[in-house]
Amino acid sequence: MTLSEALKSGTEKVGRRDAMLLLSYITGNDESWIMIHGDEAIKPSHYTMYLADLERYYNGEPMQYILGKWAFMGIEFNVDKRALIPRSETELLVEEALKFIQYSQKPLINVLDICTGTGCIALSIACLTEAKTTKITAVDISSDALSLAKENAEKLNIPPSHVKFIKSDLADVIINQKFDVIISNPPYILHEDIATLSQTVRDFEPHLALDGGKDGMDIYRRLIPQSFELLNNGGMLLLEIGPVAVVNLMADFKEIKIIQDYAGLERIVTGVKI
Repeated sequence: MTLSEALKSGTEKVGRRDAMLLLSYITGNDESWIMIHGDEAIKPSHYTMYLADLERYYNGEPMQYILGKWAFMGIEFNVDKRALIPRSETELLVEEALKFIQYSQKPLINVLDICTGTGCIALSIACLTEAKTTKITAVDISSDALSLAKENAEKLNIPPSHVKFIKSDLADVIINQKFDVIISNPPYILHEDIATLSQTVRDFEPHLALDGGKDGMDIYRRLIPQSFELLNNGGMLLLEIGPVAVVNLMADFKEIKIIQDYAGLERIVTGVKI
Protein backbone atom coordinates (compact mmCIF):
# COMPACT_ATOMS: atom_id res chain seq x y z
CA MET A 1 0.00 0.00 0.00
CA THR A 2 1.50 3.33 -1.10
CA LEU A 3 0.88 6.68 0.50
CA SER A 4 -1.15 7.77 -2.54
CA GLU A 5 -3.29 4.65 -2.34
CA ALA A 6 -3.84 5.19 1.37
CA LEU A 7 -4.85 8.77 0.73
CA LYS A 8 -7.25 7.69 -2.00
CA SER A 9 -8.97 5.12 0.20
CA GLY A 10 -9.24 7.65 3.01
CA THR A 11 -10.64 10.28 0.64
CA GLU A 12 -13.40 7.91 -0.38
CA LYS A 13 -14.34 7.51 3.28
CA VAL A 14 -14.05 11.00 4.77
CA GLY A 15 -13.01 13.41 2.00
CA ARG A 16 -9.55 14.45 0.84
CA ARG A 17 -8.91 17.27 3.30
CA ASP A 18 -9.59 15.21 6.41
CA ALA A 19 -7.93 12.10 5.01
CA MET A 20 -4.80 14.16 4.37
CA LEU A 21 -4.91 15.62 7.90
CA LEU A 22 -4.97 12.13 9.40
CA LEU A 23 -2.32 10.75 7.07
CA SER A 24 -0.03 13.69 7.79
CA TYR A 25 -0.56 13.33 11.53
CA ILE A 26 0.18 9.62 11.58
CA THR A 27 3.20 9.66 9.27
CA GLY A 28 4.64 12.89 10.68
CA ASN A 29 4.98 14.38 7.20
CA ASP A 30 3.25 17.43 5.77
CA GLU A 31 0.99 17.43 2.72
CA SER A 32 3.71 18.52 0.29
CA TRP A 33 6.00 15.69 1.38
CA ILE A 34 3.23 13.14 1.05
CA MET A 35 2.36 14.35 -2.47
CA ILE A 36 6.00 14.21 -3.59
CA HIS A 37 6.59 10.77 -2.05
CA GLY A 38 3.19 9.33 -2.87
CA ASP A 39 4.66 6.23 -4.54
CA GLU A 40 6.47 5.21 -1.35
CA ALA A 41 4.99 2.44 0.76
CA ILE A 42 3.22 3.42 3.96
CA LYS A 43 4.54 1.59 7.01
CA PRO A 44 2.19 -1.23 8.06
CA SER A 45 1.94 0.18 11.57
CA HIS A 46 1.04 3.60 10.18
CA TYR A 47 -1.56 2.10 7.89
CA THR A 48 -3.19 0.26 10.78
CA MET A 49 -3.35 3.47 12.80
CA TYR A 50 -4.64 5.37 9.78
CA LEU A 51 -7.50 2.94 9.24
CA ALA A 52 -8.42 3.08 12.92
CA ASP A 53 -8.44 6.88 12.97
CA LEU A 54 -10.42 7.06 9.74
CA GLU A 55 -13.03 4.88 11.40
CA ARG A 56 -13.09 7.06 14.52
CA TYR A 57 -13.61 10.16 12.43
CA TYR A 58 -16.20 8.48 10.21
CA ASN A 59 -18.13 7.55 13.35
CA GLY A 60 -18.32 11.15 14.47
CA GLU A 61 -15.36 11.69 16.80
CA PRO A 62 -14.00 15.23 16.39
CA MET A 63 -10.82 15.55 14.37
CA GLN A 64 -9.33 17.63 17.19
CA TYR A 65 -9.66 14.76 19.67
CA ILE A 66 -8.18 12.27 17.22
CA LEU A 67 -5.18 14.50 16.54
CA GLY A 68 -4.92 15.38 20.23
CA LYS A 69 -4.01 18.97 19.43
CA TRP A 70 -5.49 22.09 17.91
CA ALA A 71 -4.41 25.64 17.18
CA PHE A 72 -5.92 28.62 18.98
CA MET A 73 -4.55 32.16 18.59
CA GLY A 74 -1.75 30.58 16.56
CA ILE A 75 -0.74 28.47 19.56
CA GLU A 76 -0.93 24.68 19.64
CA PHE A 77 -2.92 23.26 22.55
CA ASN A 78 -3.41 19.67 23.61
CA VAL A 79 -7.09 18.76 23.39
CA ASP A 80 -9.07 15.73 24.46
CA LYS A 81 -12.41 14.73 25.98
CA ARG A 82 -11.59 16.40 29.29
CA ALA A 83 -12.53 19.82 27.92
CA LEU A 84 -14.37 21.65 25.18
CA ILE A 85 -12.52 22.06 21.88
CA PRO A 86 -11.31 25.68 21.40
CA ARG A 87 -13.35 27.50 18.77
CA SER A 88 -12.16 30.22 16.43
CA GLU A 89 -14.89 32.65 17.57
CA THR A 90 -13.45 32.52 21.09
CA GLU A 91 -10.30 34.11 19.70
CA LEU A 92 -12.35 37.31 19.41
CA LEU A 93 -12.77 37.23 23.18
CA VAL A 94 -9.01 36.99 23.71
CA GLU A 95 -8.34 39.73 21.16
CA GLU A 96 -10.62 42.13 23.03
CA ALA A 97 -8.93 41.32 26.33
CA LEU A 98 -5.49 41.93 24.81
CA LYS A 99 -6.63 45.32 23.50
CA PHE A 100 -7.79 46.30 26.97
CA ILE A 101 -4.53 45.11 28.54
CA GLN A 102 -2.43 46.88 25.91
CA TYR A 103 -4.09 50.25 26.44
CA SER A 104 -4.37 50.02 30.21
CA GLN A 105 -2.35 52.52 32.18
CA LYS A 106 -1.76 50.06 35.02
CA PRO A 107 1.69 48.45 35.20
CA LEU A 108 0.21 45.11 36.31
CA ILE A 109 -3.11 43.65 35.15
CA ASN A 110 -4.76 40.89 37.16
CA VAL A 111 -6.82 38.58 34.96
CA LEU A 112 -9.39 35.98 36.00
CA ASP A 113 -10.43 33.34 33.45
CA ILE A 114 -13.59 31.53 34.58
CA CYS A 115 -14.47 28.13 33.04
CA THR A 116 -10.95 27.81 31.65
CA GLY A 117 -11.37 24.36 30.04
CA THR A 118 -8.22 23.62 28.03
CA GLY A 119 -6.75 26.85 29.36
CA CYS A 120 -6.71 28.29 25.85
CA ILE A 121 -7.94 31.75 26.93
CA ALA A 122 -5.73 32.17 29.99
CA LEU A 123 -2.66 30.64 28.37
CA SER A 124 -3.04 32.61 25.14
CA ILE A 125 -3.10 35.82 27.17
CA ALA A 126 -0.04 34.57 29.05
CA CYS A 127 1.81 33.74 25.84
CA LEU A 128 1.02 37.14 24.35
CA THR A 129 1.84 39.24 27.42
CA GLU A 130 4.75 39.35 29.84
CA ALA A 131 4.60 37.94 33.35
CA LYS A 132 5.60 41.34 34.72
CA THR A 133 2.52 42.95 33.12
CA THR A 134 -0.16 40.28 33.72
CA LYS A 135 -0.96 37.84 36.50
CA ILE A 136 -3.59 35.31 35.51
CA THR A 137 -5.84 33.09 37.58
CA ALA A 138 -7.72 30.32 35.74
CA VAL A 139 -10.58 28.44 37.37
CA ASP A 140 -12.81 25.52 36.43
CA ILE A 141 -15.23 23.28 38.28
CA SER A 142 -13.89 20.22 36.43
CA SER A 143 -10.78 18.53 37.80
CA ASP A 144 -10.32 16.85 34.42
CA ALA A 145 -10.34 20.17 32.58
CA LEU A 146 -7.90 21.68 35.06
CA SER A 147 -5.50 18.77 34.59
CA LEU A 148 -5.54 19.37 30.84
CA ALA A 149 -5.04 23.12 31.28
CA LYS A 150 -2.05 22.48 33.53
CA GLU A 151 -0.59 20.13 30.92
CA ASN A 152 -0.94 22.87 28.34
CA ALA A 153 0.78 25.37 30.64
CA GLU A 154 3.70 22.97 31.01
CA LYS A 155 3.77 22.35 27.26
CA LEU A 156 3.98 26.10 26.65
CA ASN A 157 6.58 26.63 29.41
CA ILE A 158 4.34 29.06 31.27
CA PRO A 159 5.43 29.27 34.92
CA PRO A 160 3.00 29.15 37.87
CA SER A 161 4.10 32.69 38.68
CA HIS A 162 2.34 33.83 35.50
CA VAL A 163 -0.75 31.60 35.54
CA LYS A 164 -2.19 29.76 38.52
CA PHE A 165 -5.03 27.24 38.37
CA ILE A 166 -7.78 26.83 40.97
CA LYS A 167 -10.68 24.40 41.18
CA SER A 168 -13.81 26.44 41.73
CA ASP A 169 -17.49 26.56 40.83
CA LEU A 170 -17.26 29.85 38.93
CA ALA A 171 -15.57 32.31 41.32
CA ASP A 172 -16.97 30.83 44.54
CA VAL A 173 -13.57 30.23 46.16
CA ILE A 174 -12.01 33.51 44.99
CA ILE A 175 -11.91 35.75 48.06
CA ASN A 176 -9.98 38.85 49.07
CA GLN A 177 -8.85 39.39 45.49
CA LYS A 178 -9.63 42.00 42.87
CA PHE A 179 -9.15 41.80 39.11
CA ASP A 180 -8.79 44.20 36.22
CA VAL A 181 -10.04 41.72 33.61
CA ILE A 182 -12.55 38.91 34.06
CA ILE A 183 -13.05 36.77 30.98
CA SER A 184 -15.18 33.70 30.41
CA ASN A 185 -16.59 31.38 27.79
CA PRO A 186 -19.15 29.59 29.99
CA PRO A 187 -21.73 26.94 29.06
CA TYR A 188 -24.59 28.60 27.19
CA ILE A 189 -26.36 25.99 25.05
CA LEU A 190 -30.04 25.62 25.96
CA HIS A 191 -30.55 22.31 27.75
CA GLU A 192 -33.22 21.17 25.29
CA ASP A 193 -30.91 21.96 22.37
CA ILE A 194 -28.13 19.62 23.53
CA ALA A 195 -29.85 16.66 21.86
CA THR A 196 -30.00 18.55 18.54
CA LEU A 197 -26.27 19.35 18.38
CA SER A 198 -24.09 17.66 15.80
CA GLN A 199 -22.91 14.19 16.74
CA THR A 200 -19.32 15.34 17.09
CA VAL A 201 -20.35 17.79 19.80
CA ARG A 202 -23.26 15.93 21.43
CA ASP A 203 -21.58 12.55 21.80
CA PHE A 204 -17.98 13.53 22.48
CA GLU A 205 -17.58 16.96 24.09
CA PRO A 206 -18.30 17.32 27.83
CA HIS A 207 -21.88 18.39 28.49
CA LEU A 208 -20.72 20.20 31.63
CA ALA A 209 -19.02 22.71 29.33
CA LEU A 210 -22.07 23.05 27.06
CA ASP A 211 -25.29 22.99 29.08
CA GLY A 212 -26.47 26.47 30.06
CA GLY A 213 -29.81 25.37 31.51
CA LYS A 214 -33.36 25.96 30.35
CA ASP A 215 -32.69 29.31 28.66
CA GLY A 216 -28.91 29.08 28.31
CA MET A 217 -28.36 31.75 30.96
CA ASP A 218 -28.00 29.81 34.22
CA ILE A 219 -24.27 30.44 34.52
CA TYR A 220 -24.51 34.13 33.58
CA ARG A 221 -27.01 34.81 36.38
CA ARG A 222 -24.31 33.87 38.89
CA LEU A 223 -21.21 34.86 36.94
CA ILE A 224 -22.11 38.47 36.16
CA PRO A 225 -22.86 39.60 39.76
CA GLN A 226 -19.77 37.74 41.00
CA SER A 227 -17.67 39.47 38.38
CA PHE A 228 -18.97 42.91 39.29
CA GLU A 229 -17.94 42.37 42.89
CA LEU A 230 -14.49 41.05 41.95
CA LEU A 231 -13.59 43.75 39.43
CA ASN A 232 -11.62 46.85 40.26
CA ASN A 233 -13.18 50.13 39.19
CA GLY A 234 -12.32 50.55 35.55
CA GLY A 235 -12.03 46.80 35.11
CA MET A 236 -13.59 44.94 32.19
CA LEU A 237 -15.82 41.88 31.99
CA LEU A 238 -15.63 39.96 28.69
CA LEU A 239 -18.07 37.15 27.95
CA GLU A 240 -18.75 34.84 25.08
CA ILE A 241 -22.52 34.51 24.79
CA GLY A 242 -25.20 32.42 23.15
CA PRO A 243 -28.43 34.19 24.15
CA VAL A 244 -28.14 37.93 23.47
CA ALA A 245 -30.44 38.46 26.46
CA VAL A 246 -27.32 38.05 28.62
CA VAL A 247 -26.80 41.76 28.04
CA ASN A 248 -29.90 42.45 30.14
CA LEU A 249 -28.07 41.03 33.17
CA MET A 250 -25.29 43.63 32.85
CA ALA A 251 -27.22 46.69 34.03
CA ASP A 252 -24.52 47.55 36.58
CA PHE A 253 -21.86 47.75 33.88
CA LYS A 254 -21.13 50.71 31.62
CA GLU A 255 -19.71 51.00 28.09
CA ILE A 256 -21.49 47.81 27.00
CA LYS A 257 -20.25 46.57 23.64
CA ILE A 258 -21.54 43.63 21.60
CA ILE A 259 -19.24 42.08 19.01
CA GLN A 260 -20.31 39.82 16.16
CA ASP A 261 -18.47 36.64 15.24
CA TYR A 262 -17.33 35.63 11.77
CA ALA A 263 -20.84 34.40 10.93
CA GLY A 264 -22.39 37.72 11.88
CA LEU A 265 -23.85 36.42 15.15
CA GLU A 266 -23.67 38.51 18.32
CA ARG A 267 -21.07 36.46 20.16
CA ILE A 268 -19.05 38.67 22.54
CA VAL A 269 -20.23 41.19 25.12
CA THR A 270 -17.96 43.44 27.15
CA GLY A 271 -18.69 45.91 29.91
CA VAL A 272 -16.71 48.13 32.27
CA LYS A 273 -17.21 48.60 36.01
CA ILE A 274 -17.23 52.34 36.68
